[in-house]
Amino acid sequence: MADKIKENKDTPNINHIAFQNQLRGIVDDIKAHQSNSPLKKMFGKKNVNPHVNGSVIAEAVPDNKEAAKLVDKLHKEPSDSVSRLQLVNTVMGASSAHSLATNRDMMLQAAIPIYLGDVTQTYLMVVVHAYKNYHEKLMNLHKQNMMSIRSSVLKNVNMSGIDVSDEDQDDTNIKNTESMMTEIQVSEALIERTDEILNNIKTKMSTSLSREEIEEVSSTGKAAASFFGGGGDDSQNTQKQNMVISKSVQVLSMLSPVPLLQGAGLDLAKTLQSVDNKIPYPLVMEGRVHQQVLKYFLLRIESGDRTARDNMAPTYNKALVSFRKAMKLVSKTAPKKADLPVLTEFANLTFYGFIHRDLMRFTKDGVLGLVKLGKEAADAAVTVDESFAPLQKRIEKSLNQLDAARQAQAEA
Repeated sequence: MADKIKENKDTPNINHIAFQNQLRGIVDDIKAHQSNSPLKKMFGKKNVNPHVNGSVIAEAVPDNKEAAKLVDKLHKEPSDSVSRLQLVNTVMGASSAHSLATNRDMMLQAAIPIYLGDVTQTYLMVVVHAYKNYHEKLMNLHKQNMMSIRSSVLKNVNMSGIDVSDEDQDDTNIKNTESMMTEIQVSEALIERTDEILNNIKTKMSTSLSREEIEEVSSTGKAAASFFGGGGDDSQNTQKQNMVISKSVQVLSMLSPVPLLQGAGLDLAKTLQSVDNKIPYPLVMEGRVHQQVLKYFLLRIESGDRTARDNMAPTYNKALVSFRKAMKLVSKTAPKKADLPVLTEFANLTFYGFIHRDLMRFTKDGVLGLVKLGKEAADAAVTVDESFAPLQKRIEKSLNQLDAARQAQAEA
């Protein structure tokens, strides 16, 4: 299998893996800036990455005193997530006609607290709103630019709601209609999901996570295996570590459906793995995020991005590696109820691989071996909870189908 993710260079406005990498770079710059002395910060203001202090979006509202004040605060303390979100809200509320570049930068600014490790219901809602605004702006610009193209070319595009009087002709870095169509359709699909994402954040998110909590867990030692099923130490440190892991599980379920935030989810899962490599849940969390990335690339394929097919196999392989590591930490011969997420999610992942085996570029022996492993996991899960019998049957049917195809080939 290929092992490198490559995004379509002809669709730069929707390449969220590139956005994730940019956000990680901004976070690195914030940490470096934070370590500077007050004097160095003062004299180095002109040379600082404008994303560090938020000036990149404040430039869109040059006469706004509140925005200028917040930029000064962020220059002194760039990890101040409250001030950063206030700045985003100030700029967002100042106008509904910001340029595409400003909308993109507002989206990135809103996501910085998440990449720093500060995740709250309010922060997430601001990110998703900025993310939605950006894609709506992009989609609207492309549709305006394509109004002169024949309707046969636009047959799959919903042209309603376009403000044709808008004279804003932002440079979207796209020069051909095929790439515009892909960006429109991906943006439409992502926008369609935002209402559900926002509703889940409102109704299902009952916790928050701070970078201080993550740092404390990382520095105090190893999380107890008791979180994932069983006794263990009841010390204060263990309780804190288990609480952070429990909160992280819920937080990741909110981050992972948003392509922009999937990198933050993977970073969080990796941090928790470094705390204790003997518990499976951080690996399960990582695998879940990779599965959401798979859905994102599948969406891109369905939207006409042919290059996204090349990313399915390496992304699936990453999810598979995470779950196979987790499988080594549970018992298949004497499983417990707490082992069910690992067993059943791994079994489902193997079934997904079987269904999409052409996209995953499996050899016949490779997919057969994978489904056999999935059957072992499903068999173990059923011994704990018989409600997973339908999953077991699906995998058995897949295995029989592969065996029959192999036998027919041998007889041919």
